[in-house]
Amino acid sequence: MDTKFDIVYSNEKYAESYNKAVDEVARERKYLSTVNGFSLDSSKWFINHMVSNKYPQYFLILNQNVIGWCDINPKDIPEYKHVGILGIGILKDYRNKGYGKKLLLKSINHAKEINHLEKIELTVFESNNTALELYKSIGFKIEGKKEKARKIDTVYDNEIIMGLFLA
Repeated sequence: MDTKFDIVYSNEKYAESYNKAVDEVARERKYLSTVNGFSLDSSKWFINHMVSNKYPQYFLILNQNVIGWCDINPKDIPEYKHVGILGIGILKDYRNKGYGKKLLLKSINHAKEINHLEKIELTVFESNNTALELYKSIGFKIEGKKEKARKIDTVYDNEIIMGLFLA
């Protein structure tokens, strides 16, 4: 990784930049479940939730700006708390350079330190071959598919459900 890039643990000082990064990726209408970002208050709440619980959330930083993120948020329901949900995104100009893999591995290693966390799950759109191959290369297994799960305008995409056991 280029020395001007840093991977840092989540901090509210990056909330505005993180919020903008999520919105930018969402507006591409390809990779995230939403086509718009979230409110700044929602982003601040999420960052504080992750930090206060010591859950994995890392930012890829360039010139004090978030250009990528990865987080693993355990489910709230007690019977499902052993499962964390993965979220990840990289701004367009920084994709396919290995940054996503570094963020992902850092987050997974952190997740292994959480006693109650046994599994990481994610959904990825079937059209996102690059992400599918990345997840497979790290050890995620396909667990299912939701046909025509998303529809933007007149275009459908299937959702692939993947999982990785931590032990």
